[in-house]
Amino acid sequence: WERAVQLRRDALPALEKNNIKLAVVGIGSLDSGETFASRTEFPKSMLYVDDSDESEAYRAAGTRNTKRKPDGKADFEGIGSMWSQATNDALKERGKKDLDAITGSLFKPGIYTPLMPKGSTMTRSMEKTMVQGGSFVFEGDTVLFEHYDESSGAHAGIDDILKAAGAA
Repeated sequence: WERAVQLRRDALPALEKNNIKLAVVGIGSLDSGETFASRTEFPKSMLYVDDSDESEAYRAAGTRNTKRKPDGKADFEGIGSMWSQATNDALKERGKKDLDAITGSLFKPGIYTPLMPKGSTMTRSMEKTMVQGGSFVFEGDTVLFEHYDESSGAHAGIDDILKAAGAA
């Protein structure tokens, strides 16, 4: 949620000015994608959803918590893959203003609404909530930049992404 708002506000103008396309992939259904785009004011035309049972788009990218054990169960990388010092450091570096505005408070709710991904089983649904994301810049088939989120909120810097894309 926070990242989508930041991309829309802080990255999209520079990308559009330089005729560079942006695509965002999220885990969930088409309905949850519609809600997400509406609540974050993120352009629907740039949002794709991975509604596969095993988060296949994320697994193809190699993000955290997408590996599978031989029995097909998720190979959870531990609590540090959900919240770690990297999360704390990222929040300290960029501040909590956007996150606080999105989550809101008891008497002034933000735009955030839980959109629990659905899987074929409760286990698959829970596995989807553990998957971390990443940021990538491509020129054709060439990877110019890749960042794998170590834990929740430990995203690549917007400036680093824009620089790699030639839009800084």
